[in-house]
Amino acid sequence: MINDTIIKNGIGLMKMYLPNLFEYISEKEFEQFLRKSYNHSEEHGGGTPNNNFLVTFFKLIEEHYINTSSDIRNEFGYFNFLLDKFLEFGNNKNFKSLILAALNNFKSSNFKHVLGEIAACVDLSSKANFLKYEKVLDNGKSIDFHFEKQKHNFYVDVVSFDFDIKKYEKENFKKFLDGRLLQKFESKSTNLNNKIKEHIVIYPILYGFTVKIIKEQEEYLKSIHLTRYLKNGFQSFEPKCFGNIQGTFFNLFSIDQIVNFEKYYK
Repeated sequence: MINDTIIKNGIGLMKMYLPNLFEYISEKEFEQFLRKSYNHSEEHGGGTPNNNFLVTFFKLIEEHYINTSSDIRNEFGYFNFLLDKFLEFGNNKNFKSLILAALNNFKSSNFKHVLGEIAACVDLSSKANFLKYEKVLDNGKSIDFHFEKQKHNFYVDVVSFDFDIKKYEKENFKKFLDGRLLQKFESKSTNLNNKIKEHIVIYPILYGFTVKIIKEQEEYLKSIHLTRYLKNGFQSFEPKCFGNIQGTFFNLFSIDQIVNFEKYYK
């Protein structure tokens, strides 16, 4: 059974590596996460079958004590940066829902995907007003974010692509990614009228891509933001790449930041 010492140490670890978390949730709420996570872990033989926040939290504990690498601490450092960045927008209630979902989804969430989703929310919030997390559309489908800009509503779904570079085919890449974007768009927009569909936008985040592939596909990847519903059957922002690029730091990178790395990171 989880005890007060474990709870105290867990909160202490978060205050060390993720202090901005407590700008959104209370210590009591984090304690509830720890108790839920302990029960979930016990139900799965002392662990969890999914690569979620809980798994990453366990890895942070291990890395903190063994101190042989800083990979997880870099991820938490980026997470902490995003939490601080979002404070600028002053919409803590909606963002808190996203944070609590990231912590408490033990069954299906992937921590890096959730981190990408949070990064996308921060990115979009710098350009528009964040109204709601997990907006339910008229067709009953849930979409990640509802934003408003100049009295126009738009609905954004973040899509993570974990790419196996062994399957990369230069000539077929456009067909592959267009197909995946269309499939995701259609899954969210089914049974909606065209007026509503034109307000749905996919936010693609790429994982596992090499710098070489990004450079080879630069022209195509940068063209994606020009797609429109009536022409292509879907709408999408330009893809972003997530992870540790060129041995630097953990971040959400634009295509141009990867292709022209030296211009941005000297």
